[in-house]
Amino acid sequence: MTTEVIDRPHITDDDLDRFKKILNTAMGELLDQADSAVSELILECTRDTEIIDSTANDINRTMNLRLQSRKSRLIKKIKDALKRIEDGTYGYCDICGEEISLKRLEARPVTSKCIACKEDQERLEALLS
Repeated sequence: MTTEVIDRPHITDDDLDRFKKILNTAMGELLDQADSAVSELILECTRDTEIIDSTANDINRTMNLRLQSRKSRLIKKIKDALKRIEDGTYGYCDICGEEISLKRLEARPVTSKCIACKEDQERLEALLS
């Protein structure tokens, strides 16, 4: 009895379509949130407030800007992931070239590193900080 090995990619076209939809939906939501945040910041800046209110508003504005910065970095990661889908490199580690497990991609669709390389990177960062 011979067993035939079927050479099948670890990520199917259906998987890629699903990840593309997830990434596009996430980016749309982030962009909508960014538009709302910018509108709110503009509104806050135009209001006359007392000094105490102004200080609280400054703190809120700083926190909102940090949050928007994080969202901006996530949007860039989403764009990079979509580009990898288009060029056929999505699902492969950008360090070692090995396949990234579907389970990891489902947990973090923007990832570009397999779990082993990501853990190595985090250990190195911890040592350097």
